[in-house]
Amino acid sequence: MKTIPNITLISAGCSITGDIIVDHGISCFGLCDGGLMSTQGLLHVGEGGLIKGSAQGEHVRIDGRVDGNVHARDSLEINGQVTGDIHYCGTIRLGPRAALNGTLKRLARMLTIEVESDPAPASPSDTRPAAVASVDRGDSNVTEISRAKA
Repeated sequence: MKTIPNITLISAGCSITGDIIVDHGISCFGLCDGGLMSTQGLLHVGEGGLIKGSAQGEHVRIDGRVDGNVHARDSLEINGQVTGDIHYCGTIRLGPRAALNGTLKRLARMLTIEVESDPAPASPSDTRPAAVASVDRGDSNVTEISRAKA
């Protein structure tokens, strides 16, 4: 039986307030004002993507910007900008455009995922609902999140 990978895609122009936790891969090309966590698979912050909070994943690739701490349980590749502490367990690869402002620390393999709780959640400034749709990408199962047109 063939396993179809699951990926959640946050499109460019989409703005999400709050933490996102997925049990599969996620790619962010928009704004996430909160933490972004993938329990397995790839967590990708694409070019133009911005995470204002922590980013945690098994495999983490940053081509955009993260304003917060980064935790990679296996591999970490940075081609973008990180302002915050970086904790990684496996390999790290810095590209020619990598910009780091924080500490870099290699740790023993983390067995658990840290869930940061926000004691006072911020109220969203945009109350329009995000649209979630399944998009056929050939051999993959992709969920795309994009801002609904008002």
